[in-house]
Amino acid sequence: MNAIFRRAYSTKTLIPPNVAAATKVSGASKDASITRLVSFYKTLPKGAVEAPKPSGPWGRYKARYIDGDNASVTPLLHLIFGVFVVGYTIDYHFHLKHHKNVEHH
Repeated sequence: MNAIFRRAYSTKTLIPPNVAAATKVSGASKDASITRLVSFYKTLPKGAVEAPKPSGPWGRYKARYIDGDNASVTPLLHLIFGVFVVGYTIDYHFHLKHHKNVEHH
């Protein structure tokens, strides 16, 4: 039972096989396959990946106010202000609609 558990939860599936091993590659094609493998790995980028620059209005807003070290409460204040402006605009529109014929003034 212990061997089954070890086999099921081993990290073998996470580690790629050794493609360049002499037991795996044999004959005249050995040099060609290793050369292709080496050239493939040489073309891969090295080092840390650069952070992508934000694009679009929401991406720039998120990068400026929400992500990273500069996270703040500013988006909450923007939301409160936006709800106030929309609510006031709707209320003002219906107020003008109600007093369309100057009946109450």
